[in-house]
Amino acid sequence: MSTNYSAVIEEGKVPNTYMTGDVSYKKQTSDIHPENTVIKEVTFEPCARSNWHSNAGLHMLIAKEGMGYYQERGRAVRKLQKDEVVTILPGVEHWYGATPFDKFSYVAIITEVDKGHGVWLEKVTDGEYFLLSSR
Repeated sequence: MSTNYSAVIEEGKVPNTYMTGDVSYKKQTSDIHPENTVIKEVTFEPCARSNWHSNAGLHMLIAKEGMGYYQERGRAVRKLQKDEVVTILPGVEHWYGATPFDKFSYVAIITEVDKGHGVWLEKVTDGEYFLLSSR
């Protein structure tokens, strides 16, 4: 049996259209994951966060470093630490990002990419973010 390796095929900064703050990513590929799946490593600088959004396909987030937040619309914010896993079902409105004092990175496994990109919604305002982070 041979060993398979992944390779970074794209990397850069995520536009502030979809994020608040400094967010970078690395998109990876390998010859062992299905063609309909994308793997990304995403890093949020302190206070950086995504807009509210929903996904077209199933997403799995695996916290890699630092401390982060995850929140589904209408639910309490959840703190994420290294090795925690969040499974996000298609159509669920949510956001995620770093805490005010920590970088946060995760690996995303995105399935069913042929279903589209999902829907980007409004920003999580500074007022909402800092109110949540004070809890």
